[in-house]
Amino acid sequence: MEDEEGIGEGLIPWSIPVTASSPNANSSLVPKELENDDEHWEYEIGQKPRKPNEEEDEEEELEDRYELEIEQSVAVFVDEEFIGRNTIPESENEDEYEFYPRDRKRKRSEDKLDVGTSFFSGLEFKEAVLQYALRKGQNIEQNRWDKTKLSFKCAMKGKCKWRVYCAYDEPTQKWLVKTRYKYHSCTPNGKCKMLISPVIARLFLDKLREDGNLMPEKIQEIIKEKWKLIASRNQCQRGRTLALKWLHKEYAYQFAHLRGYVSEIEKTNPGTSVVLETIPNAAGEDMFDRFYVCFEKLRTLWSGTCRPIIGLDGTFLKEEVKGILLTAIGHDGNNQIYPFAWALVQGETSDTWLWFIKQLKRDLKLGDGEKFVLLSDSSKGLISAIEYELPKAEHRRFVKHIVENLKNKHKKKDLLKLMVWNLAWSYNTTQFEEQLMKMQDYSMSLYDDVMKLEPKKWSLPYFRLGSCCEDVDNNATESFNATIVGARAKAVVPMLETIRRQAMVRIAKRRKKSLRRQQRFTKYVVKMLEEEKEDADKCITTPGTHGVFDVRLSGQTYDVNTNRMTCTCGKWQITGIRCEHAYGAMIDVGLNVDDYVSEFFSTNLWQQTYGESISTVRGPRFWMKKDKYKLVVEAPEPALPGIRKQFFVGKGVSNKSRLRRKM
Repeated sequence: MEDEEGIGEGLIPWSIPVTASSPNANSSLVPKELENDDEHWEYEIGQKPRKPNEEEDEEEELEDRYELEIEQSVAVFVDEEFIGRNTIPESENEDEYEFYPRDRKRKRSEDKLDVGTSFFSGLEFKEAVLQYALRKGQNIEQNRWDKTKLSFKCAMKGKCKWRVYCAYDEPTQKWLVKTRYKYHSCTPNGKCKMLISPVIARLFLDKLREDGNLMPEKIQEIIKEKWKLIASRNQCQRGRTLALKWLHKEYAYQFAHLRGYVSEIEKTNPGTSVVLETIPNAAGEDMFDRFYVCFEKLRTLWSGTCRPIIGLDGTFLKEEVKGILLTAIGHDGNNQIYPFAWALVQGETSDTWLWFIKQLKRDLKLGDGEKFVLLSDSSKGLISAIEYELPKAEHRRFVKHIVENLKNKHKKKDLLKLMVWNLAWSYNTTQFEEQLMKMQDYSMSLYDDVMKLEPKKWSLPYFRLGSCCEDVDNNATESFNATIVGARAKAVVPMLETIRRQAMVRIAKRRKKSLRRQQRFTKYVVKMLEEEKEDADKCITTPGTHGVFDVRLSGQTYDVNTNRMTCTCGKWQITGIRCEHAYGAMIDVGLNVDDYVSEFFSTNLWQQTYGESISTVRGPRFWMKKDKYKLVVEAPEPALPGIRKQFFVGKGVSNKSRLRRKM
């Protein structure tokens, strides 16, 4: 048979007419009816393949890679579990925070190349073909490079007919698999023509982000072990070089399109507070200074349905991206994290924290902070910013950082961690004094150092009542940092967009979960009460009048007042959830125990928290327009901590000239 349209001798040409498999006139997908193994052919009526064009440049457009990275990160998002009570953070590294993900794979067809399968971009289709080739160990090559049409075929010599063709579909604005021959008649030989240097570069892009010293020999070894394929050292060397080149270009231009991103957020999410500040360099170009966003839907729902708690944290971006990500995190009714604002700054200084606190103060209407609880580490810049902008806020310090600082001086004291945490977790002043006495007996030097740190500022008995929060730890911020650890290694735009899209997925997942819940209160409360039930059943109660009870447990007597929702143990007042003593009294007299839990934890309020989501933002290709938005250049690398000037926290304006875009 004569070659036709790039098909080798003896192969069935793609131009053979098709026959509909059913009388349904609306059916668009039909098998090709041929004399031999015709059932393996699939394509759409009227689809005629063309000769592949001349090979084009393999380097993908930056916006396509951005979109693919964002989509892949969001696809593996796993919702954070609720933060357990009285749980000591074990890890000293926020990136090692333990959580147990479920199956992270998207629920898609196992065969992603079926006719009719859609993709958001040509790059995503190419990734699907590549993953098929790697998974099956097949030798596949690309034979069409049109901007709206892509195709691949088996690269083995002989009569293997395997191939797949995908094209951009204007009505759906997606890429659709149009034609495919399903099966190989060849035997894998350990080679794959798709495994060229640009593909190797893409496969190892994330690994090279994390470790720029990954050598070609190691890349070659990983390819052999993971996919049972052979790649030459030169291929691996060229792939590594290209990946590093991409990363260099990516990071060099990562700030350039921020104005387009800001404009897109303003268009799609009206009322959102989004700020981009720049400073001019010697050439008159706008250098990136800082970025902040607080989505209107998130802040409104947090203010109306969540406890007045704000966790503040700053975490380094990873690898080549220089800067700090500042975050503000709330707690929902199920004690799960609720991130509602984040910012990117050059360094964690008094100036940047003051700026971030000012943004939050304005957007959340915090006033002087009187009714709010802030949780953070003991960063001096953050402490001074809170004292200046929110002087009446209750500022709780993370006990984990206090423990770590004490361990530097008291390395051989094994009970140090437990003693300090027990001190912080005391629910009343009597427990607090008892824990101090135990510490004094254990080590006088440790006791002296703890007293210098003013333990009343980070221990429960001395906190204000009403916030229904017993947190003195950073488990919430560590949980969030673990979720975005991959995003923090990306360039600026993909990082910010990944965090935003994860917020959307988080809302969608929890909305479904909350609507399924039938109980009056959230799972977090139910679990706490299950823990209290065992001790509640052991309580011996003596009822008085006006809701007053004497409750005895383990040789101690506690005064419970159900009308005032108090107990001398202090736990009920602090947490907003009845303690074991009150629980025992209610059981004895037949009170409805659900009437004595704060409404902050009600399923109804939890459902309201996730009743609305932030709006979608179009992909990078819609707003990465150099001709429409003035580009922003990367700021110079910030000085090391302690070297960069600490701006005065007080009245007056910074000596920087800034350009702002905000609602």
